[in-house]
Amino acid sequence: MTYHSPSPPPASIPVNYHAHFAVTLRLAHTRDDLLVRHVRLLRDCVGLAQQRWEFTIEAAAVLPSEVQLLCRFQDANYGVQQSLRMITTTFERHLPTSEGDIWGNQHEVIKISPAVAALRKTFIEAAPVRAGLVNNPRDWPYSSAHVDTLQSTNMGVSVA
Repeated sequence: MTYHSPSPPPASIPVNYHAHFAVTLRLAHTRDDLLVRHVRLLRDCVGLAQQRWEFTIEAAAVLPSEVQLLCRFQDANYGVQQSLRMITTTFERHLPTSEGDIWGNQHEVIKISPAVAALRKTFIEAAPVRAGLVNNPRDWPYSSAHVDTLQSTNMGVSVA
């Protein structure tokens, strides 16, 4: 995921130009670690969706069986569902092994106000701690809180 510093929209652009969404995508099997095993593929799928739908990722945490994102879209009514569908279908299609339908039907997409975005960022980056995977959010290599991770490109999930 490509991270950009939050910046307010110019005064001439409508207020919803930078609509924030908290997104959680879950695997069907909650005990699977498919997302961290194939984090590079997930990263590329997110990057492709970003190129097509022009959204930014302000925070991300890839857990073994779910990915949590704080996204900012240009328009709340355009590209949100399409980009998530692109991420999930592309990821599933390009897995090295055919694992069938991997995504659960419990995805969450919540529009949030810019005032709540900073709190949601902290919440997302603390997900590995809540899941009992690490004691400090910066210790989880598949998170935007992990600032020391070297990235190979500016596409996709900037984790691991």
